[in-house]
Amino acid sequence: MHHPIIPDRFVLTLIVAAILLPITLCVVLGVAALLGAMGDSAGGGVLQRIALAGGIIWIINLICLLLVLAIGALRGPDEPDGS
Repeated sequence: MHHPIIPDRFVLTLIVAAILLPITLCVVLGVAALLGAMGDSAGGGVLQRIALAGGIIWIINLICLLLVLAIGALRGPDEPDGS
């Protein structure tokens, strides 16, 4: 039986981040728009930059997830023990 090259906990963390980051980005962008509409352009600008950084992190996360899954697929399936 093969031991995984990349731990399952790491893959699970990448998957959870891939699901939660876009939700977080929507909330941050929504609050930025709300602050801008209320006249706080400085606060809205800060939140837009935070959302941009979060979007970059999300893209990097998706690329890492793709690479991790590709490495797992190249390794091949687990073979059952002969015992």
